[in-house]
Amino acid sequence: MYRPSRYGVHDETLARFQELFYSCPISPYISMHVNQRETYRDDGQFVDERSGRQIGLDWEYRDRYFKNCRLQFDTLGQYERKLEKPEIQISLQCDETETGIAVGWHYDWLREPAARRSLRTDYAQRENGGTRYTKKFKIYSYSDIGKFKRMLDYALATGTYHYEAFAHDEESQAQF
Repeated sequence: MYRPSRYGVHDETLARFQELFYSCPISPYISMHVNQRETYRDDGQFVDERSGRQIGLDWEYRDRYFKNCRLQFDTLGQYERKLEKPEIQISLQCDETETGIAVGWHYDWLREPAARRSLRTDYAQRENGGTRYTKKFKIYSYSDIGKFKRMLDYALATGTYHYEAFAHDEESQAQF
């Protein structure tokens, strides 16, 4: 991690999100497994306990530009070094007020060109790293996390691990 000062808030926000995830009764057969130890790969998996299908997840706490379910940009960015990890299919970026998550599929980012950026770290030297940006993302409010779970349910049931899964987050569309 290029910002080790963020480990604590990363783990705390992920644990609170996991509690929220389990407090929602929609799709109770989808579990959220969070890694208990740092793997430097992924942060866990969403698992359909009926079929065993999994979606690897990356969690990120955003302390800038994303607050109260509002992202200040019309694109969502992701680091190239995370996109290169085949065990991750989905990225969840928590806003700084813990009221929403911006969700993007790695498949969609990988369809976009990479850009080199000078990225913030905890050190005097910045990271010169690749990033990609997509408009194919969705923000889910913590107050209606059921929509996110419906979308995951659809994705796991159909193997749709890209932006088209977002269209299936309403209750009427969860019947497939």
